[in-house]
This record gives sequence, C-alpha cells and structure tokens, in this order.
Amino acid sequence: MKQKSIICSLFLFLLIGGCDNASQVVNHTPQEQEELQQYLTRIKKDLVYVKGGTFWMGDFCKKMRNGGPYCSSEKDTKPLHEVELSSYSISKYKVTHEDYELYLRMARLPKQKFKEDYENKFLSDITFLANSPAMITWSEADNYCKWLNKKSGLPFALPTEAQWEYVARNRGEFVLVATDDGTWRENEKTGSGVNYATDEDRREVANKFGIRSPLIHFPVDKYPPSSLGIYSMSENGYEWVSDWYDPDYYSYSPLKDPQGPNKGVIKDKETGQYWKVLRGGNNPDPSGDVGLTFFRGYKIKDNPQPASTTVRCVVNSPDPIK
Repeated sequence: MKQKSIICSLFLFLLIGGCDNASQVVNHTPQEQEELQQYLTRIKKDLVYVKGGTFWMGDFCKKMRNGGPYCSSEKDTKPLHEVELSSYSISKYKVTHEDYELYLRMARLPKQKFKEDYENKFLSDITFLANSPAMITWSEADNYCKWLNKKSGLPFALPTEAQWEYVARNRGEFVLVATDDGTWRENEKTGSGVNYATDEDRREVANKFGIRSPLIHFPVDKYPPSSLGIYSMSENGYEWVSDWYDPDYYSYSPLKDPQGPNKGVIKDKETGQYWKVLRGGNNPDPSGDVGLTFFRGYKIKDNPQPASTTVRCVVNSPDPIK
C-alpha cells in the first residue's frame, strides 16, 4: 500500500538555515551582479511556454477506457473534473542543488547544512551527483520562487497543482507517466532505466561511491524529456506545488485556474503543521501509484528532513518569456 504521507523513516535529521526574506535588500558586487544576470538569463532560457486550455483533471482512466476501471484506488484523485487554465511558462528542470546554493549565496542566506557532521554527510550524499535536484522544504521552495520573482521582475511562483498536472500530461492528454513516451522503460538484460532511474541504477552508483542507494538523485537532465520538453516530472524527487492538501478538494474545485484550498485543511498530529501537496515521484515503483501524472502526495510544509522533495517554478504570464 502506498504511504501517501511520504515520510522517510530511515532518516530523522534536522535541517537548519534557509528562511528567505523576499523584501531583504542585498547589495551585490559588480562580479556578483554579472553572475546573477547570467544566472537569470539561463533560468529564463530554460522556461517552456505552456498554452492554456481545458482538460479533465484527476484519475482519467475510467474516461479513457470508456467506462472501464480507474487506474488508482485512491479517493483523493477523484472525481475527475474539468479545469480551464490560463497560459503560463514552467521550468523544464527541477531546481538543482548548485542553483539553490547560488540563490542562498546571492540572498545572503546560510548554506544548507545540518547540525552534526554525520548529518552533513547525509546532505552531501543526497546532492552528490552534479546537477542533481535540490532537496528542500515547501517554505524554502516558495521562497526560492519568490526570490526569482523579485530579481527578474517576472511573476515566478510555485506551480498550482492543476498547472503541474496539465504539464505532466502534455497539456491534458491521457498520459499516465511524464516520460518521453508515457511509459516506464528498462533494459531487460541489465535492469537499468532507459527513461527513468531504477533501483539498479541507484545500486550501481552506491557501490561505486559508497552512498546509501535510497538517497541517490540523478542529474535533472539525465533522461529524455516529455513531448513538451519537460524533464523528470515523474521521478528523481517529489515536487512541491502551492496548494494546501485536501483529499476532497476535487469535489469543489472551481473550473477556472484553481488555486487549492484557501487555508490548511489537514493538520499533522505530530507537528501541528498543515499538509501541502506533492506531485510526481522520488524512486517510483512502476507497479504503484507514485509517479503517475495524477498522483497526489502530501507532507508538512516544513519537514525537518526534506530528503525527497524539490521544486520547479512557473511564470504566471500569458505570453512567452523572452
């Protein structure tokens, strides 16, 4: 059974540092200004324009099969409901740990770190491969997108749940997995992934470098993109969206540009925090729900152990970004 709270019981570490104040005034050196402008130019170049439209959001399998069974037994992916979205742009990549470190440096924020040496080894492991996704909390993800908004003058933000699914499904097509062909493909002889990372891929890296395999995340552009040109939306790290989690939200979601509930709905008993929605997958099992384009996960927004959660930002502009 899928554990939708996505709590990794193996690691109970405490992350410190990383609260951003979007209004903070930072004076950059000329060299930093040049570096920042190059960075923003690249970030804008990596945006993919998504023309708005109408689609059926949720577990679409019954509709796709003309009355056949649903693909998932999870109630929170139902009812299937019509959504109309305005046009926007989205990053083709998850934010990398290298880019996130640049943001922290430019915003004069502390480096991402843990309290103890063994915990810093854990952080080093989950960001070991160059260009792999940053592992951050919801608040850190939100602050990062807001910082891009401030520095670029463009309306960067966390994607809504509807925006995320619309893109993962190639503008609302009946696509189950956000890969190059809508399926999971492996090399039958080796067990290595063709269009996503398998357990065998993680074991190979773990054996070579002495890293615990569940922690390994691969470069954000390692596998082929979707037909829209978007990379790894179904694996290599769950992605934060802006919405509060409500398992019944689909029953009252508005048609036009839904934003999710106005406030937190489900409170975590242990921490007292409300749950935020996560989309995509981390190390998905092709036989399960995690990684499907309509899968809905959740986690508290400031989990002290964000080893599997990352982000990609959108720009809420009806025109392509140049």
